[in-house]
Amino acid sequence: MLAEVTERALALTRARHLLLVGGVACNHRLQEMLQTMCRARGAELCPVDDRYCIDNGAMIAQAGWEMLRVGQVTELSQSGITQR
Repeated sequence: MLAEVTERALALTRARHLLLVGGVACNHRLQEMLQTMCRARGAELCPVDDRYCIDNGAMIAQAGWEMLRVGQVTELSQSGITQR
């Protein structure tokens, strides 16, 4: 689904480069799928180095704010943290 939506975005913007960042960029299968799609469209996939493929605090905070804004709350006892 991510590859399909990304392909539509490339088509609409006529972009020639796709920058893949954040935690999702760690997914090598997604990278393969996007690489195939980019080749077919004449675009270049630019994934960042694995060392930088992490979700940062600002991204996580924004996601939390958006969830709270629409009333989606997770009890602390149901939450988990994995830090690396």
